[in-house]
Amino acid sequence: MTEIVKLINSIDTLFNVFVPGAICVWFYMKLSLKKIEYQGYLILSIAVGFVLKYTVDYLDRILPFVVVGFPIVLAYVLLGLLAAAAFYKVKNSVWARKIMVNILGVEPSDNIWTRHIDSHGNLMMLNMDDGSHILGKLETADDEYITLTYHCSAKSKSGKDMDDAAKNANTGSVLCIPMSRVKSFEFLYCDRNSAMAKYVFR
Repeated sequence: MTEIVKLINSIDTLFNVFVPGAICVWFYMKLSLKKIEYQGYLILSIAVGFVLKYTVDYLDRILPFVVVGFPIVLAYVLLGLLAAAAFYKVKNSVWARKIMVNILGVEPSDNIWTRHIDSHGNLMMLNMDDGSHILGKLETADDEYITLTYHCSAKSKSGKDMDDAAKNANTGSVLCIPMSRVKSFEFLYCDRNSAMAKYVFR
Protein backbone atom coordinates (compact mmCIF):
# COMPACT_ATOMS: atom_id res chain seq x y z
CA MET A 1 0.00 0.00 0.00
CA THR A 2 2.88 2.37 0.80
CA GLU A 3 4.36 1.82 -2.66
CA ILE A 4 1.01 2.62 -4.25
CA VAL A 5 0.80 5.92 -2.36
CA LYS A 6 4.37 6.79 -3.42
CA LEU A 7 3.44 6.04 -7.03
CA ILE A 8 0.41 8.31 -6.84
CA ASN A 9 2.51 11.09 -5.28
CA SER A 10 4.50 11.34 -8.51
CA ILE A 11 2.96 14.32 -10.36
CA ASP A 12 3.33 12.66 -13.76
CA THR A 13 1.76 9.42 -12.55
CA LEU A 14 -0.98 11.30 -10.70
CA PHE A 15 -2.26 13.26 -13.69
CA ASN A 16 -1.45 10.89 -16.55
CA VAL A 17 -2.26 7.56 -14.91
CA PHE A 18 -4.16 7.72 -11.62
CA VAL A 19 -6.66 10.50 -12.38
CA PRO A 20 -7.85 9.09 -15.75
CA GLY A 21 -8.00 5.59 -14.25
CA ALA A 22 -9.88 6.80 -11.17
CA ILE A 23 -12.42 8.67 -13.30
CA CYS A 24 -12.94 5.59 -15.48
CA VAL A 25 -13.46 3.30 -12.46
CA TRP A 26 -15.71 5.86 -10.73
CA PHE A 27 -17.89 6.24 -13.83
CA TYR A 28 -18.30 2.49 -14.21
CA MET A 29 -19.18 2.13 -10.51
CA LYS A 30 -21.82 4.85 -10.87
CA LEU A 31 -23.35 3.10 -13.87
CA SER A 32 -23.32 -0.34 -12.27
CA LEU A 33 -24.38 0.84 -8.77
CA LYS A 34 -21.37 -0.97 -7.34
CA LYS A 35 -19.07 -0.02 -4.49
CA ILE A 36 -15.43 -0.91 -4.00
CA GLU A 37 -13.09 -0.70 -1.01
CA TYR A 38 -10.60 2.19 -0.92
CA GLN A 39 -7.50 0.04 -1.41
CA GLY A 40 -9.09 -1.88 -4.26
CA TYR A 41 -10.16 1.40 -5.84
CA LEU A 42 -6.58 2.71 -5.77
CA ILE A 43 -5.09 -0.44 -7.27
CA LEU A 44 -7.76 -0.73 -9.98
CA SER A 45 -7.47 2.97 -10.84
CA ILE A 46 -3.71 2.69 -11.37
CA ALA A 47 -4.04 -0.52 -13.42
CA VAL A 48 -6.77 0.94 -15.63
CA GLY A 49 -4.89 4.24 -15.87
CA PHE A 50 -1.77 2.54 -17.25
CA VAL A 51 -3.88 0.69 -19.85
CA LEU A 52 -5.52 3.97 -20.91
CA LYS A 53 -2.16 5.77 -21.08
CA TYR A 54 -0.43 3.12 -23.16
CA THR A 55 -3.43 2.79 -25.48
CA VAL A 56 -3.61 6.54 -26.17
CA ASP A 57 0.17 6.85 -26.46
CA TYR A 58 0.24 3.98 -28.96
CA LEU A 59 -2.54 5.55 -31.02
CA ASP A 60 -0.72 8.88 -30.85
CA ARG A 61 2.37 7.26 -32.37
CA ILE A 62 0.63 5.48 -35.23
CA LEU A 63 -2.11 8.09 -35.79
CA PRO A 64 -0.59 11.38 -34.59
CA PHE A 65 -3.32 13.47 -36.20
CA VAL A 66 -5.93 12.01 -33.82
CA VAL A 67 -4.80 13.87 -30.69
CA VAL A 68 -2.79 16.72 -32.23
CA GLY A 69 -3.42 20.00 -30.41
CA PHE A 70 -5.47 18.17 -27.77
CA PRO A 71 -4.21 17.93 -24.14
CA ILE A 72 -3.05 14.34 -23.79
CA VAL A 73 -4.46 13.94 -20.27
CA LEU A 74 -7.93 14.82 -21.59
CA ALA A 75 -7.50 12.11 -24.22
CA TYR A 76 -6.78 9.63 -21.40
CA VAL A 77 -9.90 10.74 -19.51
CA LEU A 78 -12.12 10.70 -22.61
CA LEU A 79 -10.99 7.19 -23.53
CA GLY A 80 -11.62 6.11 -19.94
CA LEU A 81 -15.19 7.40 -19.97
CA LEU A 82 -15.91 5.79 -23.34
CA ALA A 83 -14.33 2.51 -22.22
CA ALA A 84 -16.35 2.44 -18.99
CA ALA A 85 -19.62 3.11 -20.81
CA ALA A 86 -18.86 0.53 -23.53
CA PHE A 87 -17.82 -2.14 -21.01
CA TYR A 88 -20.96 -1.53 -18.95
CA LYS A 89 -23.17 -1.70 -22.04
CA VAL A 90 -21.61 -4.90 -23.40
CA LYS A 91 -21.38 -6.62 -19.99
CA ASN A 92 -25.09 -6.12 -19.36
CA SER A 93 -26.35 -6.80 -22.91
CA VAL A 94 -28.61 -9.79 -23.47
CA TRP A 95 -26.30 -11.38 -26.07
CA ALA A 96 -23.24 -11.16 -23.80
CA ARG A 97 -25.21 -12.57 -20.88
CA LYS A 98 -26.39 -15.49 -23.05
CA ILE A 99 -22.82 -16.32 -24.08
CA MET A 100 -21.44 -16.12 -20.53
CA VAL A 101 -24.28 -18.18 -19.05
CA ASN A 102 -24.19 -20.85 -21.77
CA ILE A 103 -20.39 -21.23 -21.86
CA LEU A 104 -19.24 -20.42 -18.32
CA GLY A 105 -22.44 -20.65 -16.31
CA VAL A 106 -21.84 -17.11 -15.01
CA GLU A 107 -24.35 -14.24 -15.05
CA PRO A 108 -22.23 -11.15 -15.89
CA SER A 109 -24.84 -8.44 -15.34
CA ASP A 110 -24.01 -6.01 -12.56
CA ASN A 111 -27.13 -6.01 -10.40
CA ILE A 112 -30.81 -6.89 -10.24
CA TRP A 113 -31.77 -3.76 -12.17
CA THR A 114 -29.52 -4.42 -15.16
CA ARG A 115 -30.74 -8.02 -15.15
CA HIS A 116 -34.39 -7.08 -15.53
CA ILE A 117 -34.89 -3.49 -16.73
CA ASP A 118 -36.14 -3.66 -20.32
CA SER A 119 -35.68 -0.88 -22.88
CA HIS A 120 -39.21 -1.71 -24.07
CA GLY A 121 -40.53 -0.72 -20.64
CA ASN A 122 -41.30 -2.31 -17.30
CA LEU A 123 -44.21 -2.06 -14.93
CA MET A 124 -43.43 -2.60 -11.26
CA MET A 125 -45.64 -4.05 -8.56
CA LEU A 126 -44.35 -2.89 -5.18
CA ASN A 127 -45.51 -4.72 -2.08
CA MET A 128 -45.15 -2.15 0.70
CA ASP A 129 -44.39 -2.59 4.39
CA ASP A 130 -47.83 -1.22 5.36
CA GLY A 131 -49.63 -3.94 3.38
CA SER A 132 -50.54 -1.75 0.40
CA HIS A 133 -49.51 -2.39 -3.20
CA ILE A 134 -48.30 0.15 -5.76
CA LEU A 135 -48.35 -0.41 -9.52
CA GLY A 136 -46.56 1.90 -11.93
CA LYS A 137 -44.23 2.32 -14.88
CA LEU A 138 -40.60 2.07 -13.84
CA GLU A 139 -38.54 5.19 -14.52
CA THR A 140 -35.38 4.86 -12.41
CA ALA A 141 -34.12 2.67 -9.60
CA ASP A 142 -31.08 2.29 -7.38
CA ASP A 143 -30.27 0.91 -3.93
CA GLU A 144 -32.08 3.77 -2.16
CA TYR A 145 -35.06 4.88 -4.26
CA ILE A 146 -37.35 3.70 -7.02
CA THR A 147 -39.39 6.12 -9.13
CA LEU A 148 -42.64 5.33 -10.93
CA THR A 149 -44.89 7.18 -13.36
CA TYR A 150 -48.51 6.31 -14.24
CA HIS A 151 -48.81 4.92 -10.72
CA CYS A 152 -51.71 3.74 -8.60
CA SER A 153 -52.13 1.96 -5.27
CA ALA A 154 -54.60 -0.48 -3.77
CA LYS A 155 -55.08 -2.71 -0.74
CA SER A 156 -54.68 -5.86 -2.85
CA LYS A 157 -52.37 -6.37 -5.83
CA SER A 158 -54.99 -8.09 -7.97
CA GLY A 159 -58.73 -8.12 -8.37
CA LYS A 160 -61.27 -5.29 -8.41
CA ASP A 161 -59.35 -2.94 -6.09
CA MET A 162 -56.26 -2.81 -8.31
CA ASP A 163 -58.30 -2.85 -11.53
CA ASP A 164 -60.27 0.21 -10.39
CA ALA A 165 -57.10 1.97 -9.21
CA ALA A 166 -55.34 1.28 -12.53
CA LYS A 167 -58.20 2.91 -14.44
CA ASN A 168 -57.55 6.11 -12.51
CA ALA A 169 -53.74 6.00 -12.42
CA ASN A 170 -51.92 9.20 -11.50
CA THR A 171 -50.44 10.50 -14.75
CA GLY A 172 -49.30 13.92 -13.53
CA SER A 173 -46.53 13.10 -11.07
CA VAL A 174 -43.47 10.94 -10.48
CA LEU A 175 -43.69 8.82 -7.35
CA CYS A 176 -40.39 8.43 -5.48
CA ILE A 177 -40.38 5.54 -2.99
CA PRO A 178 -37.63 4.68 -0.47
CA MET A 179 -36.49 1.09 -1.00
CA SER A 180 -36.53 0.67 2.79
CA ARG A 181 -40.35 0.79 2.63
CA VAL A 182 -40.62 -1.95 -0.01
CA LYS A 183 -40.99 -5.53 1.27
CA SER A 184 -40.79 -7.08 -2.20
CA PHE A 185 -41.33 -6.12 -5.82
CA GLU A 186 -42.23 -7.74 -9.12
CA PHE A 187 -41.02 -6.87 -12.61
CA LEU A 188 -43.78 -6.85 -15.25
CA TYR A 189 -42.73 -6.66 -18.90
CA CYS A 190 -44.65 -4.36 -21.27
CA ASP A 191 -43.50 -6.41 -24.27
CA ARG A 192 -43.23 -10.15 -23.62
CA ASN A 193 -41.62 -10.57 -27.05
CA SER A 194 -38.68 -8.25 -26.33
CA ALA A 195 -35.17 -9.74 -26.22
CA MET A 196 -34.94 -9.07 -22.47
CA ALA A 197 -38.29 -10.68 -21.67
CA LYS A 198 -37.50 -13.73 -23.79
CA TYR A 199 -34.13 -14.10 -22.04
CA VAL A 200 -35.61 -13.74 -18.54
CA PHE A 201 -38.41 -16.24 -19.25
CA ARG A 202 -36.21 -18.63 -21.24
